Amino acid sequence: MKKFLVALVALFAVTAVSAQENNVGLRVGSGTAFDLVGKVGLGGNYIEGRLGFGGNHVNITGIYNWEIAEWNWTPSVGKWFFDAGVGGNLGVGGFVNLGVVGTAHFGIKFNGAPIDLSVDVTPGINLIGGFGTYIGSGLSIAYRF
Repeated sequence: MKKFLVALVALFAVTAVSAQENNVGLRVGSGTAFDLVGKVGLGGNYIEGRLGFGGNHVNITGIYNWEIAEWNWTPSVGKWFFDAGVGGNLGVGGFVNLGVVGTAHFGIKFNGAPIDLSVDVTPGINLIGGFGTYIGSGLSIAYRF
């Protein structure tokens, strides 16, 4: 677990050197879950890391996201976006589970403030430690820098 966290931090540090747009924020998910979220830009696409807490469980998720579309529906307010990605999830609590996740985000990047607001759907498959499928959803707010 400790090696995984060190590797995740190293990955963010290495990619941050070439980053175009980064952000940090909070995601409130389905049920009682909430995540600390960080994104590191990679010239259009980005890597998203989540550290989640819910019930007696802690989750670490890493997702590679592709920018699918961007719209200028409300030019005075901000740009709307749709992103999707795939990654992995490690959960530790009453038991340890390891799985694969996907995600789809729809949101807005505000013009007047460095804030992003988005909703997402995150389906997943636990492969180790409690095999099964799930679908989560969330609302995120992030500070863009």
